Amino acid sequence: MPRHVFAALGETLTQSLLSGDFAGYASVMSLPLRITPRGDPAYVLQTEDALRADFQLYHDNLKGRGVTDIFRHVAEITVVGATHLRVRCNVHIMVHAQRIVDPFETWFLLVEQPEGWLICEIESARGHIRFSLGLSEIRGGAFTPKLGEAGGEDGET
Repeated sequence: MPRHVFAALGETLTQSLLSGDFAGYASVMSLPLRITPRGDPAYVLQTEDALRADFQLYHDNLKGRGVTDIFRHVAEITVVGATHLRVRCNVHIMVHAQRIVDPFETWFLLVEQPEGWLICEIESARGHIRFSLGLSEIRGGAFTPKLGEAGGEDGET
């Protein structure tokens, strides 16, 4: 898969998350969607309602931080099988020209469907997934537990 194909998918993902466009977001996801925070148990979104709830949490947290862009630098694309690709990215969450958290690695597993390549699994830093769920925040350039919350270090594992 050429990098420009993932770039287009990633751009749809970013613009949808930042603007609150659930239909655009859903258009690049394949259900069931497995989400694996490194160091925490994976969870699976089985339904569109579950995907919408997960999307809304992430959108609200990005909006609350004033995020204006999410840049994914593709480091590697690996063919996993006839219909699957794994894309490894270094992710930068930005407010205008400033990164608000240190870059972190995310893996996307893509599946080829009649409508094109779709994301069927996301593996990312524990803090990133917890941030997307509203369980951690960004302080001092790092994902950290919300004040008063237990749960250990949220950094990339």
